[in-house]
Amino acid sequence: MSNFSACAVCGDQSSGKHYGVSCCDGCSCFFKRSVRRGSSYACIALAGNCVVDKARRNWCPSCRFQRCLAVGMNAAAVQEERGPRNQQVALYRSGRRHAPPSQAPPSPTPHSQALHFQILAQILVTCLRQAKANEQFALLDRCQQDAILQVVWSEIFVLRASHWSLDISAMIDGCGDEQLKRLICEAHQLRADVLELNFLESLILCRKELAISAEYAVILGSHSNAALISLARYTLQQSNYLRFGQLLLGLRQLCLRRFDCALSCMFRSVVRDILKTL
Repeated sequence: MSNFSACAVCGDQSSGKHYGVSCCDGCSCFFKRSVRRGSSYACIALAGNCVVDKARRNWCPSCRFQRCLAVGMNAAAVQEERGPRNQQVALYRSGRRHAPPSQAPPSPTPHSQALHFQILAQILVTCLRQAKANEQFALLDRCQQDAILQVVWSEIFVLRASHWSLDISAMIDGCGDEQLKRLICEAHQLRADVLELNFLESLILCRKELAISAEYAVILGSHSNAALISLARYTLQQSNYLRFGQLLLGLRQLCLRRFDCALSCMFRSVVRDILKTL
């Protein structure tokens, strides 16, 4: 029987688990290097869907990094390296000898903040790509999709990031943005499951007031009503008669809160460019 285990990123021979995922040394080192350097990549094809396999994994760093995140590699597990291995060990041992009994955690540095912002920006790309694949939203023309996403991207980001499959709290904390941290925490309290998240996402995306024409207003209204009915039926099936109202109230709070924090200012400048590549 073969003991071959494929790399979750490129399909090559896996060397074991790295950052939570079974992958090869090449993809492990690439991910570690990208996170530590805070590398910013652009898709070579401008489409964000390049093939990432053993033969072509080095072609597009952007799509390779996206693939690493998509399969679940944990950026928070990558510790920032400050020097060569031997130097690190020496500094660590020296610190253990001379450090006081307790020390307050270091404040975020500009470099670490930039690193965390880069990772959250990659998560934003994934959130927007997921929104584009939404069953109802995908039926709209691109011009209408982009018009909506340019308005609601922050709500989509907070909803999805607050329910991310991996613990990204270190990324949120590392940005040093207390308002963003509070928004993510409040949205997390919804504790929505996968289907509930999809229905809530549809309600955010299919607002008829964001229609670019009267025809689209009718279509968006129909999609929104369908999502409401589906959400109501789903919560009733769970015999949780308060759940429907709780989710709608939580969604209302999310939509009313202005994502007006430092991270929003940085993201707002790149959202339009991101949408061009999706």
